[in-house]
Amino acid sequence: MCGTFKMNVYTDIKNSEISVIKKNSQKIYAVFQFIKGLDLFKGHFPGNPILPGIFQIEMVKYALEKSFDNRLHIKSVKKTKFSNLIRAEESIMIDITINHEENGVFNVKAILRAGDTIAGKINLVLTE
Repeated sequence: MCGTFKMNVYTDIKNSEISVIKKNSQKIYAVFQFIKGLDLFKGHFPGNPILPGIFQIEMVKYALEKSFDNRLHIKSVKKTKFSNLIRAEESIMIDITINHEENGVFNVKAILRAGDTIAGKINLVLTE
């Protein structure tokens, strides 16, 4: 992934509204609400803005970083399934389950919902 694109994605995430509703060492529940006019929606797709899959993966990572006040890195994306489109104006609820392993490695499973509809499932391996 191009460094500039990654930086812009991360900036767009940080400039969006996130509320961490509940967290403990194994679960996080967070809600994202996007600000209007983010660059990522301008080309994906004109006239019908939807949330790109890479942004959804970065949202999961950012929710973990914000919850634990620690910068993380994606080691691998084990599995993703994007089952429904997420529109620019929708709030997204993220339900994250964390499995801590040795040496600062985390296996993470996340379910993203737009309203009552499951929009995606993401499994990641993250490191500190």
